[in-house]
Parts: sequence; C-alpha cells; structure tokens
Amino acid sequence: MTQATRKNLVDALERLIKGEPDNRDLRLKARDGKLKINNHTVEKEAGLSVGALRNHEDIKKMVKAKSLNNSVEQSESAQSAIELLQEEVKKLKRERTQANNKKTEYHKLSKSHQTALATQAATHIKMVQELMEMIPVYERERAMDKVVRTRPDNVIDGKFR
Repeated sequence: MTQATRKNLVDALERLIKGEPDNRDLRLKARDGKLKINNHTVEKEAGLSVGALRNHEDIKKMVKAKSLNNSVEQSESAQSAIELLQEEVKKLKRERTQANNKKTEYHKLSKSHQTALATQAATHIKMVQELMEMIPVYERERAMDKVVRTRPDNVIDGKFR
C-alpha cells in the first residue's frame, strides 16, 4: 500500500507540475491560473485524504522544491528562489510593521476611550450624589435600595488590561 500511495503522490505531483490535473476543482484553478502546488493539492490530486503525506518526507521535500521552482517561474521580478524568498520576507516585514502600527493606534484609541469613560462615570456618580442630597433624609435609604436593585447586570468591569 505504501508504494502504491507513493506512486499516486508522485504521479499527482507530476500532473500538477504540467498543469494538467485530473481533479475537477484543481483543473478549474489551473484554467484560471490560480493552481498552487502544495501538500494539500498533491493529496487532493492523488485522491488521498488530508495528511496522507505525513509519512512521506521525501515526497514532501519534492513538493516544496517544485512549489518553490514553480513560484520562481511565475514571478515577474525574481530570478531565483533566494530572490523570491527575500521578496516574501520584505512583504511579511511590511505587513508586520503595518499590523504593529494598527495595534498602537487601537491601543491609543482604547486608552482615550477608557479616559472618556472614566470621566463620564465620575460625572454620573457626582450627579447621583447631588440628586440623592436633594431627596429628604428619611426617603434616601428607600431610594438607594431602589437604585441598587435596578439592573445590576448593567455594570461593565472596566479592566481592559
């Protein structure tokens, strides 16, 4: 069974490299120029389950090498695998920088919202205190009980970090 599986995987890889897969979904992707060579597509083309390559390290290496070579051929700017990988590293670094910038921006925004919320809460407390002082002393306890009993689930814990 292992040799038959190995042969199926190698044949599937060769069909994908030629751009002539037997699998319907992969044929459609090849026609649209969106076919990628990776472990999943090789398994799919071979008609095997996901993870069928886990016991075939040599074929995984072949897939990785062919995928890289195929990417270099399709690239307009890279002439070698190293240049292609360097471009990908640059792209990932740019994306990481953008993500960090967004993170910083959102963190500052959350801090400003936290400050505004604290200000509003302080104003609210002050207002409630002043309103309570307007209620006669003998009715305050009953009013306070009413305030406490109304919607205790309407309070949000403000610990954001």
